[in-house]
Amino acid sequence: MRSIKLNLSKQSVTGWDAAVTLVDGYFSGNLKANQLLDGLPQDFSGERRAICQSLFLGALRHGHRVQAGLQPLLRKNPRSLVQAILLVAGYEMLAADTEKMPKIVHHAVERGKKMVAKSELGFLNAVLRRLPDSLATLSPDSEIADFYSHPRWLVKRWQSEFGLENTTRLLKWNQNIPATYLKLYRTLEDIPAGLEATQWPQFYKASAEASWSDDLRPLLNNGDAYAKDPSTRIAPELLAPQAGESVLDLCAAPGGKAFDLAHAMQQHGTIIAVDLPGKRIARLRENLSTLNSDKLFCKIVEKDVLQLTPTDFVKQKLPETYDAVMLDAPCSNTGVIQRRTDVKWRLETTDIEDCAALQAELLQAAAQFVKPSGRLVYSTCSIEDAENTEVVEAFLNTEIGQAFALTKSHQSLPWESGHDGAGAFLLIRECSHSQ
Repeated sequence: MRSIKLNLSKQSVTGWDAAVTLVDGYFSGNLKANQLLDGLPQDFSGERRAICQSLFLGALRHGHRVQAGLQPLLRKNPRSLVQAILLVAGYEMLAADTEKMPKIVHHAVERGKKMVAKSELGFLNAVLRRLPDSLATLSPDSEIADFYSHPRWLVKRWQSEFGLENTTRLLKWNQNIPATYLKLYRTLEDIPAGLEATQWPQFYKASAEASWSDDLRPLLNNGDAYAKDPSTRIAPELLAPQAGESVLDLCAAPGGKAFDLAHAMQQHGTIIAVDLPGKRIARLRENLSTLNSDKLFCKIVEKDVLQLTPTDFVKQKLPETYDAVMLDAPCSNTGVIQRRTDVKWRLETTDIEDCAALQAELLQAAAQFVKPSGRLVYSTCSIEDAENTEVVEAFLNTEIGQAFALTKSHQSLPWESGHDGAGAFLLIRECSHSQ
């Protein structure tokens, strides 16, 4: 990140240049898209930053399609910086009319003169001039995964699980630019301009007219609102914590669900938030700091859930078991690809099964902290049965899982719900199986 900040600190660097730099950084490093964007210099702002973000995310969102168009034009893969230029320019081509293609090619080659070796410019020019015709040959009838810019193995998996029609709807959904939503936690006399009511209570969609500096950011900073997708309401509503209860939030960072849980409890009771030590704890602490109430006790425990024991709570004079436990488990993120488009690049063929194995361990670990008659919600932002229903069914057949009954579940599929995908399952611990 230090080199990226240094390279982009000059005023001569355009938003286009920065997008290429970030795409190069994404494919040659191990940072996520949001981390790269957060690492932009503070003075890289305004229109330059907006152009950079649009081109960077667009290149990732449509990159598999551009790569499919490039494949017949390349004998071997060029170095990552050249590939980054091809992906950014290719994305521009997808959104442009035919008469604009020469201008896109010329601009990319001219900007490339400051980035790549002279020996690479001829290659870059030749490939870019042929790319529009190659992209025009792609269609959903030839290869649906390439046309909608997704990994072929993932699309094949979805076709097996959801069928061709629903998979196509999902692919189209993922390729859209995600809306920004704010959840309001108190009734405002005047809703800020640019916030539009939605079908989901308390959730408002931010339009292009919304003023972040004047209206929206103050709401976020004082805890009156939280930027989150409507899908995030599902798991807290299933857990339905009551005022005065004790709640354990596992894998809690960055704190969005704990925020919802506290408001559902009317900021009265106990919330213990657990997550791994690391950078995410600072964000969790910042988000929970806005929950100001003399009746609400909040505590952050930095611990791996798989290593967490009742003794860890006893040492800190905290409850060993809880009325309600929330486990928002790490997952493949296949329900939020529209919002996190780089998931398509990060996912590997074994990741879904690997996630399911970890989720099974986490669910068993979470179960030990539920009181008799207490509630446990298991949730993911995945749309895979392997990470949702199958994990819960397997848990119910374990020794500790036999003490629980599945009473409610809710699975959100984006093409049906109109928001991010998610799975949530409410499990009740029976009194007769108390420890």
